Amino acid sequence: MIDAPVKAKKGKSKKEEVEALSIEERAEVRSQLLSDVELFLNGGGEVTKIDNNVRADPPRKPSMSYGSTPI
Repeated sequence: MIDAPVKAKKGKSKKEEVEALSIEERAEVRSQLLSDVELFLNGGGEVTKIDNNVRADPPRKPSMSYGSTPI
């Protein structure tokens, strides 16, 4: 997959690490991603568009636990 290493330094958040990438490193990661997607599509894979209103976790029935614990 993506072979471009992201150097993690202690005390930095993930957002700071991403912002620290240089333009050249971003271009390398982008080109690697494009080649991986092209390889996936050429190998018979397909990308499916999902509607905006589809949820991965459907709503659950509310639980009736009000007042069930002793005071």
